[in-house]
Amino acid sequence: MVLAGIEAQWRPLRALLFQQVLLLDLSDPQILLGQSLKGGKPRGEAWEAPVPARTCRAGVPVALDALGDFIGDLLLEHSSPDAALVVALPWEAASWRVVEWPDGGQPEDATDELRERHADLGWPFNLEDASLDVQPLANAPGCSLAVGMSLDALESWIEVFAIAGGTLRHLIPAQVCQQLAIREHLEASVDRELVALLQCDSQACHLLVWRAGVPEFQRSLPVEPSQLVPALEQALRFCRIRLGAESVRLLCSDPLESMEAIRAQLELPLELVQRGGYGSLRLAGLAALELSP
Repeated sequence: MVLAGIEAQWRPLRALLFQQVLLLDLSDPQILLGQSLKGGKPRGEAWEAPVPARTCRAGVPVALDALGDFIGDLLLEHSSPDAALVVALPWEAASWRVVEWPDGGQPEDATDELRERHADLGWPFNLEDASLDVQPLANAPGCSLAVGMSLDALESWIEVFAIAGGTLRHLIPAQVCQQLAIREHLEASVDRELVALLQCDSQACHLLVWRAGVPEFQRSLPVEPSQLVPALEQALRFCRIRLGAESVRLLCSDPLESMEAIRAQLELPLELVQRGGYGSLRLAGLAALELSP
């Protein structure tokens, strides 16, 4: 009886001390990627599963029970039921924007300031009904990076993971995951150089462009190679002119059928980003966040 009582008390403490971390990438609307993290390194190969049809719309769950049960079954199959979950959200779930402050510095109540100004950030939701995070940009004095998503979308995702089980630790926009994963490339960029990242999923190729570590441009491009190459060339030409850049460092998250065509037509080297054993660049970004001090 005494041993049984000790074991019962030790079980939740052991789960807390040795809690398994599971990284989940939901950025692709059709495929969920997962991978365990242990000792600061990926544990085993990444696994994937097709997302049930009609469970999400524009990055927001619409069939919460079905999606939660689907993820819950995968947690039981690939991890412990009390795993800590670190999740990359769909591309459309969240938005980001660089904000320039008129007084030259981020105010202490930056979130409230944006709401009171009724700032038009070009987002598909009102700031009054959004969850916001605003952080100053070290490489852009007087500017901040605002990241937000609608409260309805946030609450829906929280409910999905409450149904699925596990312990939800972080919900991170896909754009932020990408930035975390290529931090070293951004820090190594030189003056008047753009860093462009191309990442394709089942529905679109997402282009993100940074200057001096600051996100400046985002665009969804066609997946079809015959359409992707001219669209990418046009987007990078626009960025060079608008941002006054002399060169572009073009990165790619995964091998593409059109890689050689891109190199030839754009006359740019196209570098594959090393993921360090993670199944996607978003998973690598989630791991960077989880392992940050």
